[in-house]
Amino acid sequence: MSTATTSLARPRTSRNLGKHLLWYALGLAGISVLYYTDYPLFFHPTPGDPFHAKIIVDRYFLIPHAIAGVLATALGPFQFSTRFRQRHLALHRLMGKVYIISVFVAAPMVFILSRGFTFSLAFMGEVQAALWFLCTAAAFITARNRQIAVHRQWMIRSYAFTLNFIFSRFLNFIPAYNNISETGLALTLALLTALYFFIPDIVFNWRELTTRRA
Repeated sequence: MSTATTSLARPRTSRNLGKHLLWYALGLAGISVLYYTDYPLFFHPTPGDPFHAKIIVDRYFLIPHAIAGVLATALGPFQFSTRFRQRHLALHRLMGKVYIISVFVAAPMVFILSRGFTFSLAFMGEVQAALWFLCTAAAFITARNRQIAVHRQWMIRSYAFTLNFIFSRFLNFIPAYNNISETGLALTLALLTALYFFIPDIVFNWRELTTRRA
């Protein structure tokens, strides 16, 4: 009996460790973005940097966009925690509503903040913002309809777009990537957009992909 219990506990422990490592890695990547990108940009800008000047002009749109985006990012670990959801279902639902409102505030701001960039970069930023909004709306609708399994899938896609702030910039400590052209960055955003749909689908269908039907 004890042997069976132990064998069942190990996979669960392994999954929990994997989740913790994933969140730690995302946290470190976020800190890297703040240290190598945002801190120099806001506190030690290069004289005459047009991007810094644009931030000053757009600050009334950038501030609510940033606050809503950070809030949505911070809520993710709680929303994807099975233990937290089971123990605090009402709070989970409340935080889910806050997450959705945060995205609905942050995403439309991208259409304003994208002004002044090249067409390709502005276009990809707006495409990502639209998909971010739509994935979150789909997650909200499926939750209202109590389609929990589908709701979780759309939430994963939505949160992948939420983390785009980190995924698109965590390599900025590499000078070659930090100095990439706007066209190169637009291509990077296009690749990330495809991955935000492709990788979750692999995860959702992993059992079908790895198990042969008898």
